[in-house]
Amino acid sequence: MPLQKLEFRPGVNRESTTYANEGGFYASDKIRFRSGFAEKLGGWINYSVGYTFKGVARSMWNWVTAFGENLLGLGTNQKFYVEQGGQYYDITPLRTTVTLPTDPFTTTNGSKLVAVNATSHNATIGSFVTYSGATAVGGLTLNGEYEIVSVGGTNTYSIASATAATSSATGGGASVVAAYQLNAGNSVYTTGVGWGGPPWGGGGWGSAIPAGTPLRLWSQTNYNDDLLFAEREENIYYWTKDTSTWARAVTLQDKCNTQAKTTTTATFGSGVTTITVPDTTGINTGSVISGTNIAAGTYVTTAWTGGTSVPISVATLGVSSGSYTFSYAGSHAPNETEAIISSSVNDFIICLGSKPYDPTSFSTTFDPMLVRWSDQDNPFEWVPETTNQSGEQVLSVGSYIVQAQVTRQEVLIWTDAALYSMQYLGPPYVFGINLLMDNISIASPNSAITINNVTYWMGRDKFYMYTGRVETLPCSLRQYIFQNINKDQINQIVCGANEGYNEVWWLYPSGTSLINDSYVIYNHLERIWYYGTLNRTFWLDSPLRQYPMAAYSIQSSYLSTDISSSATSITLVNGNTYPPVGTIVIESEQITYTGLSGNVLTGCVRGANNTTAASHVAYTPVTNLVPNQVMYHEFGNDDQSTTTPQPIAAYIESADFDIGDGHNFGFVWRILPDLTFSGSSANSPAVMLTVKPRQNSGSNYTTADSPTVTRTATYPVEQYTGQVYTRIRGRQMAFRIDSTDLGVAWQLGAMRLDLRPDGRR
Repeated sequence: MPLQKLEFRPGVNRESTTYANEGGFYASDKIRFRSGFAEKLGGWINYSVGYTFKGVARSMWNWVTAFGENLLGLGTNQKFYVEQGGQYYDITPLRTTVTLPTDPFTTTNGSKLVAVNATSHNATIGSFVTYSGATAVGGLTLNGEYEIVSVGGTNTYSIASATAATSSATGGGASVVAAYQLNAGNSVYTTGVGWGGPPWGGGGWGSAIPAGTPLRLWSQTNYNDDLLFAEREENIYYWTKDTSTWARAVTLQDKCNTQAKTTTTATFGSGVTTITVPDTTGINTGSVISGTNIAAGTYVTTAWTGGTSVPISVATLGVSSGSYTFSYAGSHAPNETEAIISSSVNDFIICLGSKPYDPTSFSTTFDPMLVRWSDQDNPFEWVPETTNQSGEQVLSVGSYIVQAQVTRQEVLIWTDAALYSMQYLGPPYVFGINLLMDNISIASPNSAITINNVTYWMGRDKFYMYTGRVETLPCSLRQYIFQNINKDQINQIVCGANEGYNEVWWLYPSGTSLINDSYVIYNHLERIWYYGTLNRTFWLDSPLRQYPMAAYSIQSSYLSTDISSSATSITLVNGNTYPPVGTIVIESEQITYTGLSGNVLTGCVRGANNTTAASHVAYTPVTNLVPNQVMYHEFGNDDQSTTTPQPIAAYIESADFDIGDGHNFGFVWRILPDLTFSGSSANSPAVMLTVKPRQNSGSNYTTADSPTVTRTATYPVEQYTGQVYTRIRGRQMAFRIDSTDLGVAWQLGAMRLDLRPDGRR
């Protein structure tokens, strides 16, 4: 019988059995299809060696300033950073700065845990505080930044010191100033009911959510050289680059106040003086006045419209007669929003979910279905006026807004039950918002992306696309993916692009995993799917950088108790985001572990990688050997997330194939492989070829020969192994290609088998 060429459809299909999918591929990891043929994914590298960030990365945004500075905004569940040149600069806004009670610190001899007396601190576990003005107590001088590791009540919390106290004492002085950063969010979703219940569907969007319950999600955009970002259900923050101090971001409201404009000076006597406000920008939220016997920051409580004469009396102001200067202050920028986006074509800042405008108060009721936007080309102006284009509109279908995507001609807005199109009309209506489709779903606030003006997103039970109309995106992995997602952690799902390979990536938590550990890819050019495993918490393919970027991150923890040098189980304060198998670092000791049960690392091998096993006291930091980092993907062939490159294990497995309709057994005695190792950096790149026969479609695979296919060393003019001799018999067969070595890149072609009929039994 002549050689049988094995030609398979590109993509992976798990919507049927391996036998019914004859002529296709059934399983994969770390592979892609290019021009219809399977190949190994590219490698990745930590491009910020020596620098790291704290917390689980939930958002990234890349932009370039007018001076050519390439910046990356990065928000985690604990902090907010700006990255430049591989270094992460902490710009986390301050929540409040207070002076603590006298002698606020209490130490315990031999312990790293320090109790802090702080009246009405409102801090959460995982948040950071910076002390100044402290004096020594218990052998510790607690100036600098510390993480809050436990909260004992309204007026007490504890921090972890870098060193243990040398005595038990209370002290610290009478002038300790505590600068509290924004409270940290949770590292994982903790409600256990996902999107269908609280806090998402049970009151969390329109009411106060207990601190630390939902995930902290950031949305980002830039306004010229500056950065705007918002935490879900929090303020909008504004950051201006200052390389001398890398100052912390401030609220947009605070930034608005710095934009105050002097408008006029008036002299009051008896009676009423009419003030004509010459500025027509429409900033009418109140005016700061200054003059004799007036405290700084005093507000005029009477609002006015720009350019309109308004009678203001001495009695109204509650001031004496005299000369006073009036100036604008504030523009009613929202002080609570779910997310922000920017309409780059028309230059608006848009809030998704917000408090509506009220000229007399900032304490209006938050509306999770409200879309509110700034004036065009002016992020400081949010007051709707006939003289500007600020405005707002409430959506009708759904209970909260989930996400938005800016496309070439419109802004797509998803609620929990519908998809809307928001298009710029110009004054006086500014924006028109139309319902595109209801009774649809979206998995998470980061599960959609727009590529080539086509928008793709993951729903709760299928994939969608929008090309001018909403369509279900056919998926050959739909059942496999959606039965394998941890629905309690669906809020962590992230969508990104790998445009160099025409791919849309969705990163998701599988099974019972509390972290993103898997991915599914849609190749939108070839319209095929493939999948695998990978731990990434965010993905960004920016045209401003050479490689796609993805964040590997965990929330590092502390030892819960003292451990000896021989302990094989280690309990952490919080192990939620640690990988199930890995290597940790405690002080100078590396420890490998093989299991994670709750907060307990099991199967620990002490003194790994030629380090020395040692005892460690409670609340010593426990970090992962792989640091929190943003990695460049499609770089080389290996995992270079640490200084010691590791091989990437990749494989592709076919569905079954047979002779004719499978009524005869087949005997394979020779295989002619077709692989290219182009791009490999190894001297002798190799893969493992496994052929798996079985007797019937319902039977198990039997033991199979696994010949190694490698570049020949005998005939250097040959590029690949010419043939492999084997003895395999079965009614149907499948093959698998594995690679587990450093420096290997490969692409599969059309393999041939010397296959002949071998009877029917």
